[in-house]
Amino acid sequence: MRKKLAILLMSAVIAGALPCTGLYAEETPASEEVQEADAGETEAMTETDVSVSVPENRPEYQALDYVKIDDDEYKKIQLSVYPPADDSEEAQAEYQKTIDTMIMTQLFSLYPVRELPQDLMNYTIGSLTATYQEYAGMYGMDFATFLQTYLKEDESTFNAQVKKAADQTLKEEILLKAVAEKENITVSEEEYEQGCADYALQYGYESADALRQAFDEPTIRISLLMDKTFDYLESVTQIDLIIETETESESEAMTEAET
Repeated sequence: MRKKLAILLMSAVIAGALPCTGLYAEETPASEEVQEADAGETEAMTETDVSVSVPENRPEYQALDYVKIDDDEYKKIQLSVYPPADDSEEAQAEYQKTIDTMIMTQLFSLYPVRELPQDLMNYTIGSLTATYQEYAGMYGMDFATFLQTYLKEDESTFNAQVKKAADQTLKEEILLKAVAEKENITVSEEEYEQGCADYALQYGYESADALRQAFDEPTIRISLLMDKTFDYLESVTQIDLIIETETESESEAMTEAET
């Protein structure tokens, strides 16, 4: 099972090279066309003011209330992809990322997410903002100085990026959770405990308890659920590996040389 802590605060989306040990995120791998199509319908919703009331705990919700999945087309996805370049961990991770990205792109095309829970948006924006405010305190800076020093931007730009990151990541979360609800995919207590241990090891925490002190249980559970749903989707997806013959490789090399 992949262990990529898919949604924990989305720091990489905002910070880039900022040293944020233990935090990880990726932008939603929807195609540009799908993101542009959804942008107009969620624009008003994403204009959340960071100053609004932020729920103390991560809100619960039913994903199928926010995205309509009334068929089994997600079980018929077909992909053509090049195999890993070699057996290295890096090549395997890149191959897995490619598979996940292609699956999500097709899912977004089949089932556009038109709405997000407003309280979940507020919670996510507030949590991410609070994380960076904590970093500012650790560096002994006020928030504005921290942003200028490490992110090279002002608070207005930061707030806009936080909203965009929250919107992108929650769309992926809702779509995967909707598939999980439809397929009755859940995270057992045993899987939760093992997942905490795996996340702690992968992201540099001393123990599973240290991870649980950093992140609340609902956030860890939704990340594990997304991982498990990805595994399910991959199991039902037809993946055709593109195997080049020696002649095809030589032909491509000659074409590149001529251009």
